[in-house]
Amino acid sequence: MRPDDAMGGDGARPAILTPMQQADRLRDAHREVDALAIYERVLQADPHDSGAYRMRALTLDALGGTQLAWEQVRLRPDWFRDDERERIDNDRIAHIIGAADATPIDQAHRHAETDQALSRIASVERDTPRQTRWQAVRLRVDTLVALNQRQRHRAVVEHYAMLRRDGVGVPAYALPVVADSMLTLRRPAEAEAVLRQALAQGREDFDSQTLLGHALIEQERYAEALPLFEHLAATQPAWPRRAGAATGYENWDKFSADIALARARASANHGDQAERMLRALVALAPANPELQAALAAQQANRGWPQAALQRDLGALALDPSQKDARIGVVENQRALRRPDLAQAAFAPLHADYPDDPGLARLGATLARDRGWQVHLTSRIGRGDGGASPLGSRDGGSLLEAESPLIGTRWRVGLRARDDWADLPGERVRQHSLSLGAHYRYDRLDLSVYGGRALDHFGRDDPTWSLEAGWRFSDTWSATLAATRQDPEASLQARRLGIQADGLAAGICWTPVDTTRWDLQARRLRYDDGNRRDSLDLAGTQRLWAAPHLLLDGLLRASTGRAGGTRSGDYYNPRRDAALALGVGLEQIGWRRYEHAFRQRLELAAGPAYQWGYGTRWLPSLAYRHLWSLGDGRALEYGLSWSRPVYDGMREQHVGFDIDYRWGGAP
Repeated sequence: MRPDDAMGGDGARPAILTPMQQADRLRDAHREVDALAIYERVLQADPHDSGAYRMRALTLDALGGTQLAWEQVRLRPDWFRDDERERIDNDRIAHIIGAADATPIDQAHRHAETDQALSRIASVERDTPRQTRWQAVRLRVDTLVALNQRQRHRAVVEHYAMLRRDGVGVPAYALPVVADSMLTLRRPAEAEAVLRQALAQGREDFDSQTLLGHALIEQERYAEALPLFEHLAATQPAWPRRAGAATGYENWDKFSADIALARARASANHGDQAERMLRALVALAPANPELQAALAAQQANRGWPQAALQRDLGALALDPSQKDARIGVVENQRALRRPDLAQAAFAPLHADYPDDPGLARLGATLARDRGWQVHLTSRIGRGDGGASPLGSRDGGSLLEAESPLIGTRWRVGLRARDDWADLPGERVRQHSLSLGAHYRYDRLDLSVYGGRALDHFGRDDPTWSLEAGWRFSDTWSATLAATRQDPEASLQARRLGIQADGLAAGICWTPVDTTRWDLQARRLRYDDGNRRDSLDLAGTQRLWAAPHLLLDGLLRASTGRAGGTRSGDYYNPRRDAALALGVGLEQIGWRRYEHAFRQRLELAAGPAYQWGYGTRWLPSLAYRHLWSLGDGRALEYGLSWSRPVYDGMREQHVGFDIDYRWGGAP
């Protein structure tokens, strides 16, 4: 202490201060370390000085030495007031909770501090309830933080509701924690209200604003969320510099803001922008596992599960505990149709995070993939012409049901199919029932079905199909199919007792999630010696995207020819070709996580040529509703209208179809 520290303002002789008074002045000047040295000297001279003992503990607490302070309290509890004992104990508990946010050395014990804090809180509430109102409230509020760390999110929300019922105003520092648990439980509107309350109390920190952006996105309010994320990314400096500092310091909020903005743009259907942002960040920090996992998730969103899996494995090589990368491994193994590897990666992940609601949902998805798979579709149509191979009315139904997985690769299944058309004078149908087996694992998809025809046009004739698919890469795949009594064959020919076997080969190219091209070649060989060869090309290209509106360009092209002895009894033109260009407009009317309603409108037109009849323009229009019902269920239905031309005669065809899927295995 300087000689003039106690000097009077008029220069009078300074008063003589006791050591305790000197220490008090040092504490008032925020010189706690110097004050602590005085308390130590006093206690060395007199270990029973209760005042110095008490002030030493309070000073240790103020310096962050909460455990040391608490040990002092435990030795001499009667030397402290109730509020002092409770404050030091609460500070110690809060310090333990705060320490739990640090990266653990041993992942198996990463919850040790949180569990210790929760255990102490339970002990206090059971045995020695707080007598000071503020300390009692503070303990209850800090419980919210500890429960959130332990991922007991339902308990967080219930505890918060209890505080509200008791009239306790939750401080702003704890409100983002409550909002985080609400978001995890998929309650974004409630989370938004809590975050608005925190912001109104002046807590405009980065985490609160980021959580608010996520709450808005999960309510599909992109017009508010995207500007918020863009503002956060733009206003966070990468290397802020304090006054007088020679260099800046790392601002990890900038890192988090850039990743949050990329994810927000991806969810708003701007996946290309999100990928470019993340790739630029990875180029700057290739050894950052969180960044690698974020880019892997975006690659998976764009339809590249193999590339995403490799990047996730790379992230885990950098940090084996990286949670997002571990989740990505499970999801990508699932997308690659490797259920055993997906489950093997999921089991330890779920064991490490048993209370995580997101992992509970992922586990339910994996279990559903192993269960029954059902597909049911039906269609009906009406035409107004007499030359149509579909007759005046046409329709069909298909039921496919496959058993739960046998092992990790096989299912047995049933297929029932009925196709019909009202041709002049009678209804002609092709009705069959088949049993078979389906092998699906990794790159190979193979199914074999055999059965009998049930209609009187081919009763008891054998039917069978062999279908194979192979995935070459994330972007290329191929299919091959051979069919006895092909359902794509002419029902006009079947009416005459003429059946057809089919052979088809196709290749699909999907370079990104916004582009798809399918090319298929097919041959139908009829019993009467005729055959029909066709080549079809279908392409879809995303032209424009907004969060709830998508515009696609469509191209459909086909060509065909007939060989053998041409018969005039069924439609089999010598040569034909068609080209159609169009647009597809899809609007997301409503969406909440896995549940959504979309509607899609497609318009197309183009020339069609038939040998002997010239070229005519053909228009078409289709309108559909698409429902995602969660739990692997999807429902689609829609109307279609077209003006086809057969043998030079223009007709009008109107159709309705409905499709339902349950199971959802990739």
